Amino acid sequence: MPDSTQATSQATKPKTRSQRRGPQAKPQREPQAEPHTDLLAWRAEFPILQRKTYLNSCSLGPLSLRSMAALERFEELWNEHGAQAWYRIWMGELAALREKFARLIGAQPHEIAIAPSVSAALSEIASGLDLGARNKVVMADMDFPTLSYQWLARERQGIEVAFVESEDKISLPAERFRAQIDKRTGLVATSRVFYLSGYIQDVAKLAKMAHAKGALLLVDDYQGTGQIPLDVKAAGIDLLVTGTLKWLMGGQGVAFIYVREGLIPQLQPTHTGWWASRDQFQFKTREFAYRDDAQRLEAGTPPMPSIYIASAALDIILDIGVDRIRERTRFLADDLARKALARGWKLHSPLDGAMRSSIVMLEMERPDELVSALTERGIIVDFRPGLLRISPSFYNTVEETDQILSALDELLAQRA
Repeated sequence: MPDSTQATSQATKPKTRSQRRGPQAKPQREPQAEPHTDLLAWRAEFPILQRKTYLNSCSLGPLSLRSMAALERFEELWNEHGAQAWYRIWMGELAALREKFARLIGAQPHEIAIAPSVSAALSEIASGLDLGARNKVVMADMDFPTLSYQWLARERQGIEVAFVESEDKISLPAERFRAQIDKRTGLVATSRVFYLSGYIQDVAKLAKMAHAKGALLLVDDYQGTGQIPLDVKAAGIDLLVTGTLKWLMGGQGVAFIYVREGLIPQLQPTHTGWWASRDQFQFKTREFAYRDDAQRLEAGTPPMPSIYIASAALDIILDIGVDRIRERTRFLADDLARKALARGWKLHSPLDGAMRSSIVMLEMERPDELVSALTERGIIVDFRPGLLRISPSFYNTVEETDQILSALDELLAQRA
């Protein structure tokens, strides 16, 4: 961990902030102390934070000094060992990354596969999962499109896709899935955190509902992993996909697949390659047998530069602990939401912080223009149609929240 003396001065200032409670977003009577200000020591680890107010982790996590050093280490090993680095070092690095991710979600290393993207990960799963007569896939209308595209593209192969609709396009109680999950359903595939509102789904309840009807549960956890704690065993999840691009701060090129141990033999992907072969280094052209572990879902040679970057980033998450990250980011998101509501702005996220991730969506006209104007002020956020998306992480400060809100005050006043 970085030396705490390198942290910004905000880390030493005592602060308390009240949080809202209930649907009326009323402030709590007793203010809650700001949690885990010691995590601000990590600010020195991220160069972008020295120049920008970065509140866009739900799009791309910041690059750390650890990851930069890891990439340099990869280059040194390549120069030193050439192709022999595969056998001497890099296969071990891949195994270490699977083990780290398994530890993060409460899985076993042999239940983890690495993919170059979540789209590729879903393709591996979809091509290997034989639903048979139970060819109905149930999804949410607020899931990220990549998830639905996998199954919509297979409608010509007999897959039936059914969508559960949110009434307010913010939340989606698990109970609304019940009517769609029937004896024809083979798979429920949905997100743990919705990218358009930050709402956290009750995936444990969804797993019970799916299993009661003989269906499997696949969770897209791209917006949850690294900011919201998860134990895949306790939740009863069968399949999970996620990546390092966002809250895991590992950049592009690395995604993960979790497959429940008992389900592994049933997955026989047709989207495959030599890394999925049980006899990978026997180079058998006329024979093919899948690996016995989740690596049967790894089709081709992994991008080792990205592996080094992602592995170093995962070390940071594991060092801090997702529980602590969640406590701090919930405080920051609640503080942001409370102050936005006090200005009369409309929140397109759950009012209850227990049901909201660290994605805070504000309904704004022409949010793209606001993002551009904020960028000119050194404040990095994102937008979706009609929505300004702000996503603080553990390294952000209350002062940065006030900074963006003040900037928005000025920009909106100029529009009036």
